Formats: sequence, structure tokens, C-alpha cells
Amino acid sequence: MTMPKISVIIVNYNGKTLLEKCLESLFKVNYDNFEVILVDNNSTDETVDFITKNYPSIILIKLDSNKGFAEPNNIGAKIAKGEHLLFLNNDTIVTPNFISELVKIMENDTKVAICQSLLLKLDGSVDSSGDFIDNLGVVYNSKTKTDEIREISSARGASMLVRSFIFKKLDGFDKNFFVSFEDVDLGWRTWIFGYRVFLAPKSIVYHLGGTTIKKIKSDIAFHGFKNQLSMKITNFEPHLAIKNMIKFFIIYGIRELKIWFDYKIYGKTKLSSTKYENNIASNPSFKIIFNSIWWIICNQKYLTRKQRKVNSTRKVSTKQLEKMNILCEKYC
Repeated sequence: MTMPKISVIIVNYNGKTLLEKCLESLFKVNYDNFEVILVDNNSTDETVDFITKNYPSIILIKLDSNKGFAEPNNIGAKIAKGEHLLFLNNDTIVTPNFISELVKIMENDTKVAICQSLLLKLDGSVDSSGDFIDNLGVVYNSKTKTDEIREISSARGASMLVRSFIFKKLDGFDKNFFVSFEDVDLGWRTWIFGYRVFLAPKSIVYHLGGTTIKKIKSDIAFHGFKNQLSMKITNFEPHLAIKNMIKFFIIYGIRELKIWFDYKIYGKTKLSSTKYENNIASNPSFKIIFNSIWWIICNQKYLTRKQRKVNSTRKVSTKQLEKMNILCEKYC
């Protein structure tokens, strides 16, 4: 197997404790040809001093404010020298062959543009084996433990390898997402552009779950909802975007009310709901939904511009993606 250069990009905000474990495992991998770029979101802990002192080989980019997840990764990608970009969360512990297993799949098929590691929790249960998107643009996280190298709708940004030239052609992550679903949007646009997204089940990464995310749950719920709405507008063809948005609000509006009612009465729901439906339903949700819709209204110029670009480079239609089961009738 050839060993193309890999640029590992890690975004950090006040994650020194998490980074210690992540970097310790990363520098024990059995793949030699890689560089590490750490983009720091203006941390107030000792992260920068820790990196400077203990990992002088790491390329450190210090930002003057917290710019979320999408834009810092784009900033790191701009200076990356690797043939492939490996986006890795700071709250991960990697296994020795996780890079080589990702590269193996990419090298075997030039149409594979993105490849995700199998993400596990510390107890060995599955955190994510890929995301799937239904034909209304709703995203579901698969937690199926599998040994099968398989197509997925999109890869999780906690550990995913992306061909550098494809990332650049697609203008990288959408910085307007700030955080949440930027990886799903990239995967969806990758399929539209005529390339494929895969799961590499032998590339094992343990995902701990960041403390920063837990502290800003309401912000994540807002960005998650408005980013899902954004994707429906930009990634469907224009005539389907309106139709599917109406269907979404009818079908999932009813589901949302049922989930909200279940949480209020029983403290849980029996419905198989998405992560962000649970997040919104278990919090005061109407403010989040209103703010998300208002954001969409105020950002029509940006959404129209992105929609035109996506469709001007479209090589695979929504109907074709449905036939390929990349956009499913229901959760795959």
C-alpha cells in the first residue's frame, strides 16, 4: 500500500485534558507520513503552552476568537500539504492502524472522496457507524456495529479522511454552519458532485464526547436545527426544496409535538427520534425553532448563492441518490 501524505487537522477550544490523550494515541499510529495541524479557538486554558512545550512538530494556528468547528477546519486545510485531510476531534483516542485503514479504502477506489472511522464509546458500544439522510433531508446516526465496508450518506467529522482536491473543489465546510451538521452537508454535496462516502469499520476511534459541547447544548440545538433547514434549501433541486420543506414541517412538526409531549409527561419518548429532535424536545424548543426560521429568512442571499453553486456543479440528481439509497425513504 502506498503512503500518501496525510494532514491531520484538529480544532480545539479549552481541551487540554482531552488533547493530551488524543495526541498521545495519535503519535503511536503505524503510519509515518503525516503532519498535524492544530487550530486553537482562542483557548483560555493552558492548551497553547502545552502544545508549544510538548509537541514542537505540530503546526499551531492561534485564532483570536472562537469560530466554531467549520471555519477553523477550513483554515487548517488551507495550509495543509497532505494529499488527504484527516479531520479529527480533540476528544478522541485513536488506534494504531486507524489511518492506514482509511487510506486503504481511498487508494482502492478513486471515486471514494470521504471515509469515516468506526466511532466507539469507551465501553466498546458504537457511537457512530455513519450518518444516513432520508428523502426529506433529515439526518440519522447509525449505531450498528458492522465489519462491512459500506456506503454511508455522510461521515462524522470526529474522524474522517477527505481527498484534499475534492474538499477544495467543494469549498470545504460551510463556515455559516459554525458547528453541527457541517460534516453532513459536506458528505451530501460530495455525493451530488459524483463522488462516494464510505465507512471504514477496521479504522477504530474511541470518541469520548467533548465537555465544551455539553456546556452549550442550547446553542448546539439552534445551530443543528437551522443547519438542517439550510441543507434542505441548498442541497435539493429548487423545485424539490420547497416541496420537501413543506413535507418536513408537516410530518416532523407532528412528530416534534409528540416527542415534546412525551418528554413533558413521561420524561422520555418511544419514538425513534434524531439526536437534535431529542435535544430540542427536551428543552424549550419553540424559541430555537423560531430563531432558526428567522435566521433562514435573514440569510436568503447566502442560501440562494449556495443553492445555485451546488446545482451548477450537480452530477447526481436527488432521484438518482434515492435509487442508490443514499437518500432513503426512511432511516436506512
